[in-house]
Amino acid sequence: MEGIAPIESAARQPVFVGRQKELTVFQDWLKDKEAMSALFVISGMGGIGKSSLLARMNYLAKKEHFRTIFLDGNACPQTPASFIEYVHNLLQSFHQETPLDMLFHNTTGVRLLLCIDHFEELADLSEWFLHTFIPQLAVNGIGIVIAARKPLPVSISHIQTQSFPLEYLSYEESVQYIEKTTSLFPQQIQDLANKTDGLPLSLALAVDMMTKSTNPDVRVVSQTISAKILKEVTAVSLHPLLEVLIVMEYANQEILEAVLGRQVSLQDYRNLQMLSFIDLHPYGLKLHDVAKSYLLQDFQLREPTRLYQLHRSCMQALYQELTHASQTDRAIIASALLKMNQAMWPKHNGYASFTQRIHQVRTGKLIASDLPLLHDLLEDWCSYSVDKEHNQNYHDFLDAVVQTEPESITILRDFNNKPIGMFIILLYTTRTAPLLLQYFKTELNAIFTAEGCRQAALQADTYIPILVSAQDNLTAYTREELVGMLIVEQLVKFESGRRAIIVATNDSLKQFLRTIGFKSRPTADTSCDTSWSKAEIMELDLRTRPFGDWVLHMMPEEQKNNSLTVSHVRRILQTIQSPSELSQYCRLLTDCSDGHAVQQKVMQILHNPVGFTSEQQEVLLSSFVRHPNNTVKAVAACNMSRATFYRHQKKAIKKLTDMLAL
Repeated sequence: MEGIAPIESAARQPVFVGRQKELTVFQDWLKDKEAMSALFVISGMGGIGKSSLLARMNYLAKKEHFRTIFLDGNACPQTPASFIEYVHNLLQSFHQETPLDMLFHNTTGVRLLLCIDHFEELADLSEWFLHTFIPQLAVNGIGIVIAARKPLPVSISHIQTQSFPLEYLSYEESVQYIEKTTSLFPQQIQDLANKTDGLPLSLALAVDMMTKSTNPDVRVVSQTISAKILKEVTAVSLHPLLEVLIVMEYANQEILEAVLGRQVSLQDYRNLQMLSFIDLHPYGLKLHDVAKSYLLQDFQLREPTRLYQLHRSCMQALYQELTHASQTDRAIIASALLKMNQAMWPKHNGYASFTQRIHQVRTGKLIASDLPLLHDLLEDWCSYSVDKEHNQNYHDFLDAVVQTEPESITILRDFNNKPIGMFIILLYTTRTAPLLLQYFKTELNAIFTAEGCRQAALQADTYIPILVSAQDNLTAYTREELVGMLIVEQLVKFESGRRAIIVATNDSLKQFLRTIGFKSRPTADTSCDTSWSKAEIMELDLRTRPFGDWVLHMMPEEQKNNSLTVSHVRRILQTIQSPSELSQYCRLLTDCSDGHAVQQKVMQILHNPVGFTSEQQEVLLSSFVRHPNNTVKAVAACNMSRATFYRHQKKAIKKLTDMLAL
């Protein structure tokens, strides 16, 4: 834990970014001299920035000449009488004669702000405070700001109430914080902003470590955040329940019992719900996205085998739910199954990547103003997907589908509601067949016989994915990650009794589709080929196969990483220049389907300094990339003695083995 500041001091860095929506509401109240008294409730999980926002609001109130009192729930008295006496003593510095008159009558028109941090620590006092103390406040001039883990629904006729549930910072806000607190290079700033998930505490700790530690390791920050989150879980009986939620998208009491094989008391379930990082889900409880990210990383580092076993148990429980679910519930359960299985999907595929959860974009429907930007996205897609003479056909098709089948287009939007990605997929029916035949007759002739084309339209059981595209100029996410998100959104729609067929020419797309269970067959002729690639017909047929069976089939029976050894990694490094030889090691890595994927994964780790010392990184690159099979040159390039060189090499290969096994 070298160089890491204590959590509380790191969380209270003077630099403040973001929260503009909340601060605008608060500042409008500050500047309105006629505004009624107000209660502001800041809520959110640990580390989300409640204390920082509370301190900022206190500072802004002082600038507007408010009298301010700052209380910490950890130090406040726990009875009404002693709390009143405590506040009375603090107010005496402002109004010595009758201090409490300022709060309850305020005849002199003094403007006062009372800030209370860690309000959840006032558990014995909270009911009295909210329902007796607050309603007695003066009508004007008094502000109360509370920072609590959970929202506090309060309604008082003469008190204005505002709720500020906090979420993670945007990528841009994270970058802004790092720029204000460090002198890192732009690429380092972008990498750090991506790794910290917009959690303010994580940002503060990571920045502190990067600027003070000689050997920064972001995984240490992950473990620290995990410990901070878990500190809130005081009851041992909640730990197994929480572990299930680390793995699953959601769980209700019945699912928790099915996974754990025992009864879960209603009291434990309610206590779990009260944790600050637990959110409500339409079908139960779920972990806050950012908390899930850190707790899962920590679980993977501590107990990878038990995590895998729990993962399988959770998938089996969801599979059972799916088999007897109503049609309405199936989409929710299917989505949860697919998202749990993403860990097994390719991490470094050139078409779709599932390296991280995407928090800051959302999917939505088409609106009229989207069309020009969709054409821009389409033109970009055409540049790497089809020969230039076919571009206009796709643009004409987009205009036509917007007019006739707009629900077939899923839009990916950024924080500003601008389209940054789209997926076009049509269910092949008697209504959509004329449209598809007009623009993609060649492709349909490759997929179907004439009779098969007619039967498919009548059966209405076939999806035809046309294209998926996303911007490639965003700093927060790569195009491949955005495409991966869009693909998951669409795969959820593939129910039992349906199939998806696509004519694919992109080799990375074909490789990915095979990984998740699509079967491939060649086209009858070259009419669908591009000038640089041969077309193949890729099909996922669930007409005679249950959706749940397909998802479970993608998950290997045994955890592949268990057999990865230092000897294997040394041999991988020795053959790093030969993808054909590397293919034999695919069985050891869950996210690599061929030798190229193994090579790409290892090289990406070697060129990423996080996790290695500079000496270890230099030794590996010199040994196996720059001077393979020439130890003399490698030792000289590292400017080390041979003994020192081998010592660093041994440690580096062990470190790489641990990283590949995650």
